[in-house]
Amino acid sequence: MNILRLSGGLFLVICGFLGGVFMTERLKARASFMGQYVRFLTQAQAIIGYTAAEADELFSSVRGVPMLRPVLEGTKREMKKGEKLDTAWKRSVDSNVYSSEDRKLLYYFGETFGTSNVEGELSKLALHRDSAERMYSEYLEEVRVKKKLYKTVGFFCGALAAALLV
Repeated sequence: MNILRLSGGLFLVICGFLGGVFMTERLKARASFMGQYVRFLTQAQAIIGYTAAEADELFSSVRGVPMLRPVLEGTKREMKKGEKLDTAWKRSVDSNVYSSEDRKLLYYFGETFGTSNVEGELSKLALHRDSAERMYSEYLEEVRVKKKLYKTVGFFCGALAAALLV
């Protein structure tokens, strides 16, 4: 009977720690998503600056953003159905981005993209990129600060549950 309690307690400690690891990985994924959004904006500036590409062509040309790819593909799909860019982008962001703070930033891109000449677009992309870089830096700092905290809290919550069990 003691072995069963000890095993259950150890299981709870491990589950608590893994819960902390899971929360840390969610923070890392959010930071990675924002890093890819910054990469997308940088590439978009270059592509528009050199080719003055349309949105459909731009979304197909961007590389190295696997976490943002569903948003880009969803937008292209909606635009082929006849939706305007801003509506298609918003719909795609709604179904593929889970953080409300990230959705707000991406909404702003969709609302303003494609509404001016090439120079205006480049200026807006630079502003979007600055905002995204700021958020990316904040997310990286949050990961650095909270990584150990989440793991420690998870471990101690599991240990407390185990102590109550045993």
